[in-house]
Amino acid sequence: MSGLGWRKRWRLALLMTAAAVLALYILAPFSWLVVTTFMHEKDALSVPPHWIPVHPTLENYFTFLNPSGVGALVGSRAAEDTLPGILNSLIAASGTALLNVILGALAGYSFARLRFRGQRSLLMIYLGSRMVPGIALIIPLYLVVRMLGLLDTLPALALTYLTFTLPFTIWLLKSYFQGIPRAVEEAALVDGCTWPQMLFKVLLPMAKPGLAGAAMFAFMTAWNDYLFAVILTNTMASKTVTVVVAGFATDVTTARTLMTTGGVLAVIPPLVLAFLFRKFVVEGLTAGAVKG
Repeated sequence: MSGLGWRKRWRLALLMTAAAVLALYILAPFSWLVVTTFMHEKDALSVPPHWIPVHPTLENYFTFLNPSGVGALVGSRAAEDTLPGILNSLIAASGTALLNVILGALAGYSFARLRFRGQRSLLMIYLGSRMVPGIALIIPLYLVVRMLGLLDTLPALALTYLTFTLPFTIWLLKSYFQGIPRAVEEAALVDGCTWPQMLFKVLLPMAKPGLAGAAMFAFMTAWNDYLFAVILTNTMASKTVTVVVAGFATDVTTARTLMTTGGVLAVIPPLVLAFLFRKFVVEGLTAGAVKG
């Protein structure tokens, strides 16, 4: 027994060490990014590097609030466009998430409760569409968007992202709805609810974790996109933050501290949302996976 306990302790120690190394591998780059935002430019370029800011400053963040004075340093004007880019990303990503939840809930419920010809084949087509790389669709999507007169608009981005996120949403919510007993719906209908009332007042509130998981997946997918945003947008009327932040790398005079600050600002909104809704997201994704 003592030998078995010794082996368990060693196994636990190895697992904890591996977890610590993995966490360091994941968090170290972002931590260094955050630390650099509080440095002056000369400290960020010093050799050997300063792992802790010698003279901490918030000047880099204030620069994004009033970027007019750094135009000569940041030739791409990325600092001036970062906050509008974040707003554009919020609008496009939120629109994508909202459309996903509405359409995905209706389609997912239909696949979970109804039986119709070609149901399985249609689900396989949805799943197969997720295997098509985005680069293969960029030209057809560009031509369709141009034909509709939606180039350089946020609705074009939201509709484009919808084509990639909706199949996953349908599969997730289908599995989630299948885990809700039919007796709940039948009881609501017997109590006098109409079908829309049963759906919106009874079923969807019970599926809140699944809806939150689907919404966060769609939001993150839209927020992180660069390929379609850079092709379908031309001006700050619709440029997203990923395109704007990438502009920091187009000029050799760009300050490293401003570049890192722009990256941190671009990460803050999805991090805040993930933190606020982490309980629903984890519960929704894991429950949907198990029930499927």
